[in-house]
Amino acid sequence: MKLAIGIVVILLAIASLLAVPLVAHHEWASPDCASHIVVVTGPDGSPIECVCLDGALSTCFNPGP
Repeated sequence: MKLAIGIVVILLAIASLLAVPLVAHHEWASPDCASHIVVVTGPDGSPIECVCLDGALSTCFNPGP
């Protein structure tokens, strides 16, 4: 029983250590909405334009005419 609890504790510790970089990366990846329109890199690496309302990201779309 002690062995099983020890293994579970070790697995939880490893999982939490692996999750920290993912959570930290997600926090700073959001664009700064200092202006009304910001250009950011999309998931595929191409630029996308995003509209900000009241300092929060509202919607994003492909740039163009």
